[in-house]
Amino acid sequence: MNGPKRILVATDFSEPAGRALEAALALAARTKAELHVIHALEVALPLFEPYAVVLPADWIGEARRLAKEKLEAAHAKVTARGLSGTTHLGDVPAAHAIAERARALGADLVVMGTHGHTGLKHVLLGSVAERTVEYAPCAVWTVEGEAAAASPRTIVVGNDFSEAGGEALQAAAEWARLFGARLHVVHALQIPMPLIAPYEVAIPEGIIEGARREAQRQLEQAAKSVTGVTVTTELASTPAHAALADAAARLPAELIVTGSRGLTGLKHALLGSVAERTVRYAPCSVLTVRKARA
Repeated sequence: MNGPKRILVATDFSEPAGRALEAALALAARTKAELHVIHALEVALPLFEPYAVVLPADWIGEARRLAKEKLEAAHAKVTARGLSGTTHLGDVPAAHAIAERARALGADLVVMGTHGHTGLKHVLLGSVAERTVEYAPCAVWTVEGEAAAASPRTIVVGNDFSEAGGEALQAAAEWARLFGARLHVVHALQIPMPLIAPYEVAIPEGIIEGARREAQRQLEQAAKSVTGVTVTTELASTPAHAALADAAARLPAELIVTGSRGLTGLKHALLGSVAERTVRYAPCSVLTVRKARA
């Protein structure tokens, strides 16, 4: 496998970001990739901002100086591995800064940590990782867990038999070959209810079983298309993000691979994204394979 050749690592200098950098360094060393590092300078204004209290003129300047120092320390780890790359200090919200820099570099992979916000905190703050998955022009590897920097031994990949699903399967197979990992392919069977469902008209059992048999056939066919890797399959009956998270926890797996359709605007607001929900709930790292925006 050739693997990614231009990697952008996003860091907020936290411990999870440090693990993401180590994972990116290990991958770049395998694939001989350039490794670039970005930090988005988001200076949190104090709670008394509504009262027009002016911040000291040198306060943001000092934050910028310290951020540059930390970026250089991160870059020193890159050069110590014999890798090339640059650093960048962004001034716009993190997800936008990361996406813009990835586009400018022509990066084929973004690597970042995730804090996995849940509940009210997630509702209020969202997740930079999820927003990056939404905005990035390339694949995004969100690195999670203490063992994140280790090579994945088991990879779970979702395949909905679409073009995006096929791209995710291909990417997962490449990563499995790169790390010598086994591959577990999951399809979440979702049978849309007909418009008459509110009137409690039952779907004939034969139709459901027929759909299940066809899904199993396509799943096995997809598995056979993967070469050089040990492959197992699973047909699930839960929503896709839950099926992937459950499989990863059960096996256990170190990496989930999922495709992204790149939905935008109202379509994204209505349907959301399996990729973003997977990042939110996954018990391990997630590689989101980018498909051209629709």
